[in-house]
Amino acid sequence: MVDIFTPEKRSKIMASIKGKDTKIEILLRKALWREGIRGYRLNVNLPGKPDIVFPKYKIAIFCDGDFWHGKEFNQWKNRLTPYWREKIENNILRDKKNDELLSNDNWVILHFWEKQIIDETKNCINTIKQRLGK
Repeated sequence: MVDIFTPEKRSKIMASIKGKDTKIEILLRKALWREGIRGYRLNVNLPGKPDIVFPKYKIAIFCDGDFWHGKEFNQWKNRLTPYWREKIENNILRDKKNDELLSNDNWVILHFWEKQIIDETKNCINTIKQRLGK
């Protein structure tokens, strides 16, 4: 996969990508709200910066973009330039490291893929409810 943009254009595109309050995060939070699920926090300073945190239950939820976090990465990594392959591989390694840090501190970690949140929101909510004991 060859980058079709100039370095300047690519830089501008990359700078516009949001790190929080993404569409999938908002979709999941609105679904939680509709279900009457409250008590979560945002922007909690934990390893990996979870998107949604239930401190009382020690549950950390990550809304992972399919591309950035490498959903089914082995199936498409060979189409990437070395730069992008390394970037996604590093993201995957960082996610595993942060999960390990949270797990060692007895946090329950839930990862939902972008496509999963969009297509199966109810299943994501049911998984969260189950972990909350609701």
